[in-house]
Amino acid sequence: MITVTGATGFLGAHLLAALLRRDDRPVSALVRDDPEAARERLLRAVRSTGAHWEAAAFHRRVTPVRTELTAPRLGLSAADHTALAGRTQELWHCAADTSPLGRAAALHRTNVEGTRRVLALLDAAGRDARLCHLSTAFVAGKRREGVVPEDALEERYGFATAYEESKYRAEELVRGWARDNGRTVAVFRPSLLVTDRPAGPDEPRHWLAVQAARTNLLGRQDRELVLRAAGLSPEDVALPYSARMPGRPDAVVNLLQVDWAVAAMLRCAAAHPRSEYRTFHVTHPQDCSVPWLLRIALESCDWLEVELDPDLTPERMRPLDRSLMRLAAGLTPHWWSRRRYDRAGLVAATAGLAPPAELSASYVRSGMTDALPPMSSTAGPAGAGSAPKGAVSAHV
Repeated sequence: MITVTGATGFLGAHLLAALLRRDDRPVSALVRDDPEAARERLLRAVRSTGAHWEAAAFHRRVTPVRTELTAPRLGLSAADHTALAGRTQELWHCAADTSPLGRAAALHRTNVEGTRRVLALLDAAGRDARLCHLSTAFVAGKRREGVVPEDALEERYGFATAYEESKYRAEELVRGWARDNGRTVAVFRPSLLVTDRPAGPDEPRHWLAVQAARTNLLGRQDRELVLRAAGLSPEDVALPYSARMPGRPDAVVNLLQVDWAVAAMLRCAAAHPRSEYRTFHVTHPQDCSVPWLLRIALESCDWLEVELDPDLTPERMRPLDRSLMRLAAGLTPHWWSRRRYDRAGLVAATAGLAPPAELSASYVRSGMTDALPPMSSTAGPAGAGSAPKGAVSAHV
């Protein structure tokens, strides 16, 4: 049996759909809520990826198991925990609190202690059970320059957010567990995963789409009211308004199509030798310009432009600019990055898989459109529709 955590999330849903296509093994999906409600959430999440599953066939393959990720034995009885462990051959740990602005204690509890409970399940499963752990490229923290090796795991640069640190600590825990127990582990570090499929109500959304929803809400506001709220007279403001924010105008961010990411991870898992610990940077071979991405995100605000200034300090920012920066707080660490990611291990393990397609403005825009129903839910030269030719690196 395959066991999956986080299967109702954006990446988890795509992964579950791909695992069901890969072979005919049953899947246990560890969920937080009532199993009956979770059955429908899981089916809805998988269908949101474009997979077509008849409900009865899906429910025969996928069994939701109610658990508490941070509780001893995952909140299961001793007998149920032993039974789940005994059947698990392969465990994909996708569950995580991915809020870039989350509180450190909550992030640690879910991302670190939750991982500890998953490792305890694998201890009970026996040595042949394999772990595929979903980390993030952002364990590199505040490092802004140079090439990050695929096996690098260091904290000397510090972290821009508590989320980054929590995922670093979780990966550190997994690495130590694998080393001490000689276990087979594949760690995947994806960049910002995206899709061109707009999400419907109650469907999982990628993080960039959730951020874009905030901008879309701003775009629906009357611009004169927005300007007056910031203490500006609309008559005295030249449009488009140019907001200046701290950052590098040559900053890059790595976006990767989620379908390709999942296909690559399954290839890596299949090629992964027993009793080995491997880390893979699941990234696009070509970065996107941050100003290019900002222009796409701001298309609904035709009166607003953003200029990144490396010499600007928060104290010197205008009131409206500070408000806009708070709106984009989850994205601002990317506004300084020029780092690249080694992906040699990924390339070797995915030999025969065509590389991901070049990201176009239309693809990115489509996945950010109607990212949220109103108030309901928890790359190339600008205008050319292709990723910027000058930004050819491997990752954000």
